[in-house]
Amino acid sequence: MTIVFIAKDFSRFSDLVARLRREQAVELVPVSTGAAGLKQLKDKRPDLVIVDEQLDDMSGIEFVKQLVMVNPLANTTIVSSLAGEDFHEATEGLGVLMHLPPHPGKEDAEALLTILAKIGLLLQPAPPKATS
Repeated sequence: MTIVFIAKDFSRFSDLVARLRREQAVELVPVSTGAAGLKQLKDKRPDLVIVDEQLDDMSGIEFVKQLVMVNPLANTTIVSSLAGEDFHEATEGLGVLMHLPPHPGKEDAEALLTILAKIGLLLQPAPPKATS
């Protein structure tokens, strides 16, 4: 599983990153600006894109709005200090899986991995039907 993580300062994500790295099949790809992230994601299909609330060149929400234009099927998660209802209002229609708190911990990583596992199950082909 490939996770692209876009943030200007990764130091406050140490618990989240440590938990994600414990997963055997997780490759974390750090990116430091929105522009670099958009360029990298234009033709790639990572399993998840995690975006910090504020990047050097744009907000996390603005990044996702631009990402939807170049890669509409990307699964995204935004770090945000907005309350649940405000976050939903700001990201409605963008297909954001969930939002992470400003200092996400191991339990947030667990919730994220659970969502990704459910998506993975949905994307698996159905088993062939038994014939009589």
